[in-house]
Amino acid sequence: MKLLLSGILVLFCLFCSFGQIFYSNGAILSIATGALVQVNGGMELAQSTVLTNQGNLTITKNSTLSLPGTFRIGPNAASSGNGAYLVEQDWINDGVFNAGTSTVTLFGNTQQFITSSSGISTTFNNLVLTGTGAGNNRKKTLKGVNASTGPTGILQINARELETQANTFTVLNPAVAAVTYTNTFGAEGFVSSLQPGTFMRTTNSTGIYLFPTGSSNGTLRFRPIELTPQTNESSLYAVRFNNYDANNDNFNRAQTDGNMCALNPAYYHSINRESGSAPTDVRMFYIIADDGDWTGMAHWRTASTNWNDMATTTSGINGGFTTRTKAGWNFSNPGEPYILSTAKLGPPTLNCPIICENSSNNVFSVTGGSGNFQWIFPSNGTITGGQGTSSVTADWTTGTGQVTVVDQGTNGCSSQPGNCAPIVNPSPAVQFTYTEDGPSYSFTNQTFGSVSWNWFFGDGNGSSVQNPAHTYEDGGDSYQVTLIVTNNNGCSGSTTQTIEIFHDIVVPNIITPNDDGTNDFFLIKTVGIKSYDLVIVNRWGNTVFTSSDPAVIWDGKWNGQPVDDGVYFYKLRASSASKKYNYQGNVTVIRN
Repeated sequence: MKLLLSGILVLFCLFCSFGQIFYSNGAILSIATGALVQVNGGMELAQSTVLTNQGNLTITKNSTLSLPGTFRIGPNAASSGNGAYLVEQDWINDGVFNAGTSTVTLFGNTQQFITSSSGISTTFNNLVLTGTGAGNNRKKTLKGVNASTGPTGILQINARELETQANTFTVLNPAVAAVTYTNTFGAEGFVSSLQPGTFMRTTNSTGIYLFPTGSSNGTLRFRPIELTPQTNESSLYAVRFNNYDANNDNFNRAQTDGNMCALNPAYYHSINRESGSAPTDVRMFYIIADDGDWTGMAHWRTASTNWNDMATTTSGINGGFTTRTKAGWNFSNPGEPYILSTAKLGPPTLNCPIICENSSNNVFSVTGGSGNFQWIFPSNGTITGGQGTSSVTADWTTGTGQVTVVDQGTNGCSSQPGNCAPIVNPSPAVQFTYTEDGPSYSFTNQTFGSVSWNWFFGDGNGSSVQNPAHTYEDGGDSYQVTLIVTNNNGCSGSTTQTIEIFHDIVVPNIITPNDDGTNDFFLIKTVGIKSYDLVIVNRWGNTVFTSSDPAVIWDGKWNGQPVDDGVYFYKLRASSASKKYNYQGNVTVIRN
């Protein structure tokens, strides 16, 4: 049943219970100050109806007809006044609503809609959301329209969900306290939005403006944002909580500026300064037990189309939440997406040694860190040990080059690379010369800038003087002589030369075997001879002496008897390790 009114009705009753539907077809209605009017069904202002509400209008769902508990302002109808509207079902505004200082309370225990069949947005003064419904029945939903609270009004969310869907709800009152909600941890009231919907607030002070954003789509989450402008400039901010992986919106978490190793895969926020220019502190709330722990914040830059680290942020605790704050954010080309991140560790402190070219086992190390390090060397350096640790040894050839190390961390989050270029001092270009006198050799160091010397003569002997002399006494034919030099930079170098011992055979041409102790024997002097075969014959070709040992000498006798004075002939075949000798000649024997 409908109660149809088409005239003028002034309501003063303390309690009015009409039929199922209160339908006004062009009437002028007035609810006086202090009057309490309750409609147990829907109320529709049709045609040119004008309602002035200075009292208290309650519309309940006590009806079996369509739209029970709904308040509808029809086309060409209007409602105004400073009274209270308590609506148990939907708010439909297809006409004009002048809020004044009124309060609209949506108190239903089922899902309620703020909507319009003609796309009209309602500006409430105060909007209060109450009820006991759960799940979808907790929601007060904008359906196809935007809405707002006025320049002096408040939004009181209580423990409900203000669901804007793809629409925008704006709080025009710049007072910090213009938004309230139930903040019982785990049972908060919040505003949810779907892209491109947002929750907006105007600001004009340096107070902390809370955006109690959350979502019941998927995992129920309340993750608010606090924005604190640093000037009193009038500004407008918009926030949306996106309760899913940023990858779903093509904000690829793998596309970063290289300063982060992880981004929150569960959700992200859209935050934008729609007007104003005040630097603003941006604070994000999260729960470590549910969301993981994060060390930073990142934003998506539209210019570079990737996530950029927001640099220094500070951590805090707020009730059951951990917070992460970026101070003085300027919103310059940031894009709207913001996300919790784990920044890469700073570069390791790398200790690059002063080394010598062509040196081995040079030690490179880092200070601190996890102990799990990846080292990269240039082509002139070769790691010989320690890869994966905080200290490596490496061989180095010539020239400098960049050494890089990354702390691998313990949780898969690697650091920024640390690098250094070692100072590479030149090693000495070692040179020496020598002179010989039979088995005796004099060595001369010719290395520039040398300060210490180590000689190895190849026969087990050595010297540490700059220019040594050495005599070879073991009859060898050749020796590897090595000189190791250290210069004034502490760098060493070496060189090796092979020297050949000079082999000599001296054959006398006269002997005087008269036992006077002078020149009594035919002695062939040799150096370095390994084989020896000597034959001496007289002028008739008779052999008077043979020997295969240079130490066995001829005393001028044949068969034990002195030979006659005269000329005798010899043939000598000998060899060293590297040469053969064939000598023949004569020796004169003179006794007197």
